[in-house]
Amino acid sequence: MGFESVADLFASGGRIGDAILAGVPLSRTDWTRALLATEVVLLSNVIGSGWDWQTTTGFDDAATLSMLRSLQRRIVTGGVIGEVFGTRPARPQP
Repeated sequence: MGFESVADLFASGGRIGDAILAGVPLSRTDWTRALLATEVVLLSNVIGSGWDWQTTTGFDDAATLSMLRSLQRRIVTGGVIGEVFGTRPARPQP
């Protein structure tokens, strides 16, 4: 998911979540990390909330999926996919 380790996932995930709640601008890399982590937690029954999403979060599945689709259309992953996430060496992101 673009994190260096599990420890980085928790540290960076907390920072990214706090920034989103505060309306602080994020890099494309951080927006992509947030989107991917949300997709995994929402949909995966193995490592995420999966079937228990509504119970875990209090958010309706259909409403959450609609919101997620909106974010997928709005978050620009160009320059991140294949560079930071993928097989090519990472480049610094603006």
